[in-house]
Amino acid sequence: MTYADENQHPPSGPAGSPWSRPEPQWYGYDAPGHDWYGQATWDEPAPQARPHQDDLTALRSAYRLLRRISTLTALGSFVVYVVLSCSAPGLMGAKIAGELSLGMALGVLQLVVTFAAVHWYGRSARRSVDPLARVIRERTAPAGGNAGAVR
Repeated sequence: MTYADENQHPPSGPAGSPWSRPEPQWYGYDAPGHDWYGQATWDEPAPQARPHQDDLTALRSAYRLLRRISTLTALGSFVVYVVLSCSAPGLMGAKIAGELSLGMALGVLQLVVTFAAVHWYGRSARRSVDPLARVIRERTAPAGGNAGAVR
């Protein structure tokens, strides 16, 4: 085991000169203020949050909710169709009207569900995500005006 004062060497130049050796560094678990996860330790002040962190968090959560709902809707209906096709072929082959089987009707319904999920995603993004993004963009834009290319 090494102690803090064992590895100290006298500086090679005058004290305070740019040629003096730096103080020894402590490594390992016994280092003061050591934290493996990069969080502030008990003896350090907590880092200050960025001024727009709450807005960005709200934007991320709104966008995440939209992605999850639309993805689960489209993929969920497709998984139900595939499971029914594999586990109940007799049911999927049952005739509904004339030559139209239940499997064909559910296959066409897949298109309807997918287009409905895409439409709902776009409409909800315009109502909930786009206004949040616009507010963040206006707050972070420089006061001088146009700072770059507009998409």
